[in-house]
Amino acid sequence: MYDIDIMRVSSCILVPRTLQIFEPHVHGGYEVHYVLSGRGAFDLEAQTIGVRQGDFFYTRPGTMHRMVVANGEYLLQYIAILELDPDHDADLADDMEAMVGEGRIRRLGDRYHALFAQISRQTMSIDSRQQRAASARMAGFLYDLMVDTPTASGSHPAVEHALEFMRSHIAVSYSLDDLLAELALDKSYFIRLFKKNVGVPPMKYAMNLKMSAASDLLRTTPEPLAAVAARVGFDDEYHFAKRFKQWSGTAPGAHRR
Repeated sequence: MYDIDIMRVSSCILVPRTLQIFEPHVHGGYEVHYVLSGRGAFDLEAQTIGVRQGDFFYTRPGTMHRMVVANGEYLLQYIAILELDPDHDADLADDMEAMVGEGRIRRLGDRYHALFAQISRQTMSIDSRQQRAASARMAGFLYDLMVDTPTASGSHPAVEHALEFMRSHIAVSYSLDDLLAELALDKSYFIRLFKKNVGVPPMKYAMNLKMSAASDLLRTTPEPLAAVAARVGFDDEYHFAKRFKQWSGTAPGAHRR
C-alpha cells in the first residue's frame, strides 16, 4: 500500500510555451511530464525521445536530462516533481519502473488535462489538506496508469479542436458562444461531449488554463498585476484577482512571496 503522506507532490506547474530549452540538469525527485500541446524532444543521458500532445513520461532522481524545442515549435506541458521515501515507497518506485519505465512514452491523449490542472492548483495551496489531496490524486493517477493498457486518445475531433482553440486563446477574452461559433455545434451536445472526454465543462477547463498560465507569470515575472491579467484575457485586474482567488484559494500576491 502506498503512503501518500510520504509520497509527496512538491510541485506541479504548467510550463509556458515560450520556454524553449533547458540546460542539462538533475532533480532529487521523480520528474513527471504531461504534454498538453506542441512537440519537442528530451535528452535523457544516452537517449533522445520525441514528445507531442498527449504524451506522458518521467525521469528518475539523478538522471541528467534537458528539454529541447526546435525554432518555430513549442511545448506546453505540466511538469510535476514527486518526492518518494526510499524505504516506504520502494514498491511504488519498482512498479513505476516495471510498468511505465523511465523515458518510456505513454500516449494518454487529452483525458488527464483536468486532473493535472487540479493537482497543480492544489500543490500551490497554503492548506496542507489540499497539498495532501494533490499527492493522493497523483498516486491514484499513477496506479491507474500502471494497471491500464495504454490506449490512444480517442477524443472526438470537435473536442480536440476546442482544446486547441483554448490553448491558442489564453490571452483572449471569449465566451462559450464564441467557442460554439468556432465549432459550429449545438451547445448542449458540445458541453456533454466535452465533459465526457475531458472530465469538466468546457469553460471551466478554459479558465483552468488561463489561471495556470497566470500563476506561472506571477511566480516567474515581475510584471504588475494588470499586465498579468491582460496576458490571460482580463481587462479588469480586480475581476482577475477575484477569479484567481476562487481558483487557487489565495490572492495573486501570495504567489510572489
